[in-house]
Amino acid sequence: MNIFIAAIIKNESGALLEWIAYHRVLGITGFIIADNGSNDGSRDLLEGLAKLKVVTVIDFPTIGNQKPQLPAYEHILRSCSSDIDLLAFIDADEFLLPLSPDLNVVDFFASHFSDESVSAIALNWSIFGSNGELFAEEGLVTERFTRHAPIKFNVHHNFKSVVKPERVNHFHNPHCADLRYGRYIDALGNDMVLHTKHGPGVSAEVVWNGVRVNHYAVKSLEEFLLGKHLRGSAASANRVKHKAYFKAHDRNDETCLLAAALAPKVKAE
Repeated sequence: MNIFIAAIIKNESGALLEWIAYHRVLGITGFIIADNGSNDGSRDLLEGLAKLKVVTVIDFPTIGNQKPQLPAYEHILRSCSSDIDLLAFIDADEFLLPLSPDLNVVDFFASHFSDESVSAIALNWSIFGSNGELFAEEGLVTERFTRHAPIKFNVHHNFKSVVKPERVNHFHNPHCADLRYGRYIDALGNDMVLHTKHGPGVSAEVVWNGVRVNHYAVKSLEEFLLGKHLRGSAASANRVKHKAYFKAHDRNDETCLLAAALAPKVKAE
């Protein structure tokens, strides 16, 4: 099964290579990455990886006041190769995590999508905090940040989507696709139910089963201020991520070492 990751990035040089290597270790076949005018070395890195046929890079600058994320997703959906079975739409600070050391991620998706009625799967977030780090340190993201919010944390109702690209009309937002036909399921294989008080992209229940999305939303304070705070949102106009965002997402309640355990393989990759 050919599973690709689709993403839009801007100035993610600090962790981009780790993110790609990590997902290759999991068995992801390839990457389609829209570059939104990076000037920190990310584009040079991507072009080098493109020459090795590890990634496909699309130049996707911001045009006027238009937020680029959804147009980039639309472009990827319409231009991706027909031999791509699944596209996982995630960001460069989001890592697919198998919730058991012996779980094969490709097998997990193959099993769920073997049902021809299934067109998309929603994977809920797990928000990871700063681990108390103020400054950027050496080491992988998955090694440095190992503490996350409990499952009941309200932000975990957000999900990201893995889809059969030919069955998607468009994305409502970066989280949720509008399907031409077929079922949207959760990680248990049940029909996904949207939250009654929120829009598309927020599920009624938080399901951590098989695979979830580790969202390293803040990292250290320094990385947050120099990264996400300056970049803002690629999808929402006038959204600034500042003190309130950091404090809300800097959750370090519980420890999970499953991603960190993959570090030796990621470094080798």
